[in-house]
Amino acid sequence: MANGFLIQGGEVYDGSGGPALSADVRLQGEKIVEIGPNLADQGDHTIDATGRIVCPGLIDLHVHAYGKMGVYSVDPEDIGLRTGVTTMLDFGTAGCLNYGPFAESVMSNAREDVYALLNIAQYGVQGQPTVEPFIGDLFEIERLHVPSAVDCIERYPQRILGTKVRLTAALARNRIEHERAGFRGALEVAEVTGRSCMVHHVRSALTPQEVLSQLRAGDVYTHTYNGWEHRPFDESDATPLQATLDARQRGVIFDVGHGEGSFVWRIAEPACQQHGFWPDTISTDLHRFNIYGPVYDMPTTMTKFLQLGLPMQNVIEKSTRAPARVMKLDDRIGLLSPGYQADVTMLRLIDGPFELYDVEQEVRLAPQRLLPVMVFKCGHRYPCSGTFLQTPEFSRAIESSAMEPESK
Repeated sequence: MANGFLIQGGEVYDGSGGPALSADVRLQGEKIVEIGPNLADQGDHTIDATGRIVCPGLIDLHVHAYGKMGVYSVDPEDIGLRTGVTTMLDFGTAGCLNYGPFAESVMSNAREDVYALLNIAQYGVQGQPTVEPFIGDLFEIERLHVPSAVDCIERYPQRILGTKVRLTAALARNRIEHERAGFRGALEVAEVTGRSCMVHHVRSALTPQEVLSQLRAGDVYTHTYNGWEHRPFDESDATPLQATLDARQRGVIFDVGHGEGSFVWRIAEPACQQHGFWPDTISTDLHRFNIYGPVYDMPTTMTKFLQLGLPMQNVIEKSTRAPARVMKLDDRIGLLSPGYQADVTMLRLIDGPFELYDVEQEVRLAPQRLLPVMVFKCGHRYPCSGTFLQTPEFSRAIESSAMEPESK
C-alpha cells in the first residue's frame, strides 16, 4: 500500500522567493516530509511533474466566499482547489451579526481552508451600485459597534484573523464622519483583540495621508493599483506618495486586491516598472461581479504580474509565503518544507499570446500565462478543473496541458 505521494522532476519554487530547484517532493499523510533531488520511491504514488511548476498551495488573501449569502459572495469551491488555491481569506463579507452562519455553514464544509476578516459594519459587505436598493456598509453609524465586534472575535478566535472596513464615500452616504467612524472602529477592534486591520480605500473622502498614517505594522492596505483619485500614488505619474513610502517603511502591507474596479495598467505599470513599488501580496478580490472577468482566478492575477516583469519566484512568494505571513499562518502553510502542511499546487506555464484585461478594459498581450494543473490539500490530491475564462484560445491551451498520468 502506498504511503503517500512522490512528486517527481518538477521545477520547484519553495515559496521563499528563491530560484527554482529541480527536485522531488514527498508527501505523507497531511505533511510534507522530504524535498530533494532523485528521492527514492518508498511505495508512494508517483506523480510526473516534468515541465510543471511545483509550489506551495496558493493563498488568496482577498476573496468574498460566503457561499450564496449576500450581494457579492461566491462559493469557496468556485475559487479554491479547482484553480490551485488551497487557502483563502474572506475579506470582511460578514460582520458580527452574520458571521456565525458563515463559520458554521460555509467554512466548516469547505475543502479549502477559509479564514475571515470581520467587517466593522454589523451586516458586513452590503452595497453594490448595480443592485437595488443600494445599501452601503457605513450608511448607519449605529451599526459600527465596537463591543459587538470584539465579542464576535472572542467567540471565533481561530478563524477571524482581523478586521475590515470599506472606505468609500458612497458606502457612507457621502458623509466623511461615517467613514472616519468606520475606520476608527475597525482600528480599535483590531487593537483590542491583537489582530490586524485591513482597509479598502477607494473613492473615499478620506485622503491617503489620513488613512496610511494611522495604519500599523501588519495592517493591510488593499486595492493598491486602483485608478481613482485619492490613491496611494501621485495623480500625474504614479510616483508613490511620501505617506505610502512611510507606511511601507513601518511595515504596512500593500495588497493587490484586483477586484471589479481596482487594478488598472496605467497605474500598475509605472508604479511597478518605473518606481519599483511592487505589491507585498498578490490577491484577487474575487466575487460574483468579477469571476467571469476581468479577474477569473488567482493564476490569472499572478500572470498579470509576470507580464509587469516580476520574476516567477517573486510572483509565487507573493502568492504563498507572503500572505501566509500576513495571516500569521507561516509556521504551517505557504512554504514547501518538511513538517509543513501538505498543500501543494502544480502549475503549467503555457504559451500564448493571451489577452489580459484590467478593470478599464485595457488589454495587454502576454506571451505566456499560468494554468493550474493539480493541487494537493492536506495530502489529498485533486485535479484543477480550471477557470471561468472561456475563450477558444484558452480552451485549446487547457486541452494541450492535460495532466500527465501517474507513473505508478
